[in-house]
Amino acid sequence: MDSFLQVQKSTIALLGFDLFSADREMWKRPYRAVNVLAIASIFPFILAAVLHNLKHVMLLADAMVALLITILGLFKFSMILYLRRDFKRLIDKFRLLMANEAKQGEEYAEILNVANKQDQRMCTLFRTCFFLAWALNSVLPFVRMSFSYWLSGHAEPELPFPCLFPWDIHIISYYAPSFIWSTFSSTAVVLPAVSLDTIFCSFTSNLCAFFKIAQYKVVRFKGGSLQESQATLNKVFALYQTSLDMCNDLNLCYQPIICAQFFISSLQLCMLGYLFTITFAQTEGVYYASFIATIIIQAYIYCYCGENLKTESASFEWAIYDSPWHENLGAGGASASICRSLLISMMRAHRGFRITGYFFEANMEAFSSIVRTAMSYITMLKSFS
Repeated sequence: MDSFLQVQKSTIALLGFDLFSADREMWKRPYRAVNVLAIASIFPFILAAVLHNLKHVMLLADAMVALLITILGLFKFSMILYLRRDFKRLIDKFRLLMANEAKQGEEYAEILNVANKQDQRMCTLFRTCFFLAWALNSVLPFVRMSFSYWLSGHAEPELPFPCLFPWDIHIISYYAPSFIWSTFSSTAVVLPAVSLDTIFCSFTSNLCAFFKIAQYKVVRFKGGSLQESQATLNKVFALYQTSLDMCNDLNLCYQPIICAQFFISSLQLCMLGYLFTITFAQTEGVYYASFIATIIIQAYIYCYCGENLKTESASFEWAIYDSPWHENLGAGGASASICRSLLISMMRAHRGFRITGYFFEANMEAFSSIVRTAMSYITMLKSFS
């Protein structure tokens, strides 16, 4: 339990939230979310840049990417605010169930420990990718301006976000605060995304661990009598049902987030892919390539976790099939009752649990569909240019 949500705790704390607060309120320091106000205030100027470049496909695509990133960042922060009490309840449930299972045996504690260590490594990598993308986004304007000045002796001022301001950013006294404002605003995109996505990853990793523990228990259950066998199986079934209930709670929280993430990621990938093909041999190509990798990882993590959760929850069926249920049951009504409960549990486990975004399932098939759709959009955009 020491590594449970450690990466997420430090990241979301930058937005003023405390995941392990003693009371029911998580938003302890709202003033830390001032960067969210910054991104909300710069949003109209990004929209103005989109409208201004309607006839220039490349500039329009660049501005649209910034607009979509801003929308997704604001949406994710609003979902953190809206769901913070639900997250708190889920965290309490996870910690309680983890503590109960760890007390029952070292092998169960090791399953949870391995799951959390793997989760924290994945979340650390995910966070690093996002912060690298943020750093590149902040440095790229200076790289562009330096390269342009080196080639032509003149450089147009550029910002991390394509914006159309009512003041002249060619004047240094206007450009400097505009750049700082834009760079600071971009942190409001990174932090909510990293926080929500890694929390989802951690929750699903621990749910998979609970399903593995249930499988481990049912495969190795032994009862000296029918009553003891039934009591042991009831505890295993209760763990499996509790895990399913927590999966359902998690899915209810993340359905709108996954739906918005997949829709916006598809649009972002098609536009970033188009920009990458245009700037492949230029300095911006490195930036767009890293940005594409970040978006792909962001979509992949939901699909990967959804696929793992579906697989582990459905594997309980085969654990029951491999269990020694036939060894000590004998004959009679009690034995038939146990067999019926095993059969019903296998039928339920056969369906597993599916993480959904309302009208689609978050799995590897959905991930490949997003990539294929993005490639189709790239081809369409190139035909317009």
